[in-house]
Amino acid sequence: MRRALVICLIFAAPALAAEPKIEGLSAIAAGGKVSVRFSLAEAFRNGEMVEALQSGLPTSFTYVVEIFRDRPNWLDENVGRSRVEVICTFNSVTREYLLNYRRDRKLVRSQTFSDLQSLEEAMTRIDEPELFEIGRRKHYKLKVRVKADLMRGWLLYVVPWEESTRWRETRVRNSQAAP
Repeated sequence: MRRALVICLIFAAPALAAEPKIEGLSAIAAGGKVSVRFSLAEAFRNGEMVEALQSGLPTSFTYVVEIFRDRPNWLDENVGRSRVEVICTFNSVTREYLLNYRRDRKLVRSQTFSDLQSLEEAMTRIDEPELFEIGRRKHYKLKVRVKADLMRGWLLYVVPWEESTRWRETRVRNSQAAP
């Protein structure tokens, strides 16, 4: 009986761990462009991500950001889509982390970090000013949704295995209405 309980707890532990999720999503329209800001919570909670990173494996988060016109009882109209990739590698000689930040497959910036906490914040807090151009569209008819794909590991050292968050969405607000 006791052995069965221990086995159940071993298999249930990963299910009880906090899952990564998108938090604090906001989309602000100003001058015909939409800025998006959000963060990824619980990404480094389980320790596997840190272990993989410190072992030298490139670790990446891919954020898919979409803007669309919400049309109830009909298909939504896709206005735009952007892909933000945050890729980090650890240099064991210098003991530094190299972070590459890409938007739509183009390198935006590279940074080095010496401490893990600063790196975690840079990988999980996204602030994209003027990410989408909406032209003359009415901001109040638009919504933004985001999801994150987290690189978790390799199956048989060949096939990448990923975990994704659920989509989080919010309505686009006007910059004058923003707090």
